[in-house]
Amino acid sequence: MKDEYYMKKALKEAEIALKEGNWPIGCVIELGESIIARAHNQTYSLKNKLAHAEVLALNQAQKDLYTNLKQATLYTTYEPCPMCFGASVLSRIKKIVCGIDLDNSGATYLKENLPLCFKQDEFEIEVLTGVLAKECAEIFMKSEHAKKLNKQGLLRKLQNRIDF
Repeated sequence: MKDEYYMKKALKEAEIALKEGNWPIGCVIELGESIIARAHNQTYSLKNKLAHAEVLALNQAQKDLYTNLKQATLYTTYEPCPMCFGASVLSRIKKIVCGIDLDNSGATYLKENLPLCFKQDEFEIEVLTGVLAKECAEIFMKSEHAKKLNKQGLLRKLQNRIDF
């Protein structure tokens, strides 16, 4: 129930991104049952390829994360890319909860392949996928970006797993 509550907040951020013409991905960070950061993808709005929802939220929350190591949960509507996953590990996020990964671009699988230095307990990170997957997929599929990926055949294989 808690994961769904915070994922719904991330979905609201994804809706903002969709309206702005960005990839419809939203993120919130929860610490102590409070949202300490919220962001949506702004790569096109800001003309910055690093302006992913997760990176923007992690930047907002850095002071709280620095003093509360391994206590926060990051909720994102789309499985984090390698950059965002790495930033989450380095920020000492306790858990990542994500909705979907329709084009197989997510990088949480890297958890098993981190360099030895990052296999220490202090960098351990839990991952939960598929939370509100249908809702995350529905908003993602409304975007022009998803339509392009679909035309290129990059989503067909994975769409069969989720009813739209």
